[in-house]
Amino acid sequence: MVLKPTVSDILIDILADAGVRHVFGIPGDAINAFVEAIRRQDRVRFIQVRHEETGAMAASAQAKLTGELAACVGTAGPGAIHLLNGLYDAKLDHAPVLAITGKVETQYVGTDYHQEVDLFTLFKDVAAFNEVVMNVNQMPQLAEQAIRTAIAERSVSHLSLPLDIAGGRVGGSRHRQPPYRNDALISPCEDDLDRAARVLNGASRVAILAGIGAAGARSELLALAERLRAPIIKTLRAKDLLPDEHPYVVGGLGLLGTRPAVDVIEECDALLLVGTDFPYHDFYPKDVPAVQIDVEPSRLGKRYPIEVGLAGHAHLALTGLTKRVHEKDREDFLASAQKRMASWFAEMDEIERSDDEPMHPQRLARAVGDLADDDAIFACDTGAVTVWGARNLRIRDGQKFVLSSSLASMAFAMPAAIGAQLAYPGRQVIALAGDGGLGMLLGDFVTAVKYELPITVVVFNNHKLGLIQMEQEVQGYPEFQTELHNPDFAAVARASGGEGIRVTDPADLDGALRTAFSTSRPYIVDVLVNPEERTMPPRIEMWQALGYGVAKVKEFVSRE
Repeated sequence: MVLKPTVSDILIDILADAGVRHVFGIPGDAINAFVEAIRRQDRVRFIQVRHEETGAMAASAQAKLTGELAACVGTAGPGAIHLLNGLYDAKLDHAPVLAITGKVETQYVGTDYHQEVDLFTLFKDVAAFNEVVMNVNQMPQLAEQAIRTAIAERSVSHLSLPLDIAGGRVGGSRHRQPPYRNDALISPCEDDLDRAARVLNGASRVAILAGIGAAGARSELLALAERLRAPIIKTLRAKDLLPDEHPYVVGGLGLLGTRPAVDVIEECDALLLVGTDFPYHDFYPKDVPAVQIDVEPSRLGKRYPIEVGLAGHAHLALTGLTKRVHEKDREDFLASAQKRMASWFAEMDEIERSDDEPMHPQRLARAVGDLADDDAIFACDTGAVTVWGARNLRIRDGQKFVLSSSLASMAFAMPAAIGAQLAYPGRQVIALAGDGGLGMLLGDFVTAVKYELPITVVVFNNHKLGLIQMEQEVQGYPEFQTELHNPDFAAVARASGGEGIRVTDPADLDGALRTAFSTSRPYIVDVLVNPEERTMPPRIEMWQALGYGVAKVKEFVSRE
């Protein structure tokens, strides 16, 4: 007798057909039928993590890096709740992730049963598709709709399976519809392209701010920049769009950016925004005509008032503009930006090559970038390490960079590295971790050990929440509760079955990194960096200096 497939069997088949190769999670009673369905097949692999947040972040990172659907699972109650932070990271960074949760049996729903949580309400804000499967005959339609929505909207879908439904058998043959992949391209209308070209032709100093939405339009972006002689500023999410040392690139914008980028914004007489939702109003120019390109019309003019909005894919919009704009015959604006960028790099070189002790975190970031493979993938944490990763890690062609961008969640780096290494098993994966972020999910280093993932976790260990300290002091508050009591992270790595080394002397840094990068086992390089290094913005405003001065006075008085 051939048994009919269960709801979980069908769901796993649909996931595999959609390209999912890993499901991150922890087994639990309410998802036992789902986990059993994974055990009985070989198309999708279950990756057991130690905390569901790690699983959701790993899935989010996979989706960001590959553009494909990723998946995670949590059991009823606490398991499902733990997924939320990683899922919000996926939602805010437009990454397609399917979250599967267990739920108490349908007969107990609404009775305050053990581990019963209103999962529909819990996931209502984070998920673009959010349903509880209450009848076996809802499959496969609900699963297919969940996947279609996640892919089409580049967001989170949530499907909850009550315990009795997950193992229930689906009768009869049912039509299966593989997820439709929308390859349709949107091009701005001709009139809008004409109007946008007039704005750019009427300016002599055009600046370009490019975001992740320009990822598929690199050649078109460069062609237009060359025609306009326009320097390019990259958002941090788009750090790997172009090499940091490309002659048209002047770094990033905002508190983590470069001084040349600030200068370019202040001196431009027109601004072109390409695939970016950069939210920090204070860093935009004052009263400069702007053109914005975005595939989502609702984002046009959202952050900065624009003259013309071009709704469409970046490569089509940029191609249309390049045909219409006049080639600039003056290069003084670009040349000035390039000269300032050369000065900025020279200024950074001094500290990045310094042998000062304690070690400058800038030296660590530069060394990681210089010694990494040409196709390395960097996963960056949130905190002071983000500043050093943004400014001092010089990305090269062929490398990838991923972080928790819009949510800016701590603890992202190591889970992201786990997800990245599984998605790209032949590539070098490096986590740039803050000591605060790593400490949050340190237990999942054993996940990398269990699955023999050769990730390298580089710890910027300053024994404090450095970015939070700076934020406190700039706001005029004395530093409070930012110091951290850390373990020896290298010793933890070795105790977990991996490899680890602690570095305190700058002379030992390059050798330690080379060893870690060439090792086929998970490795933690615990580097003690200067705790007094300040994450200063590229240009200090008067209010920031005043706030910092007030805070220092308060700190001095409080010690007396």
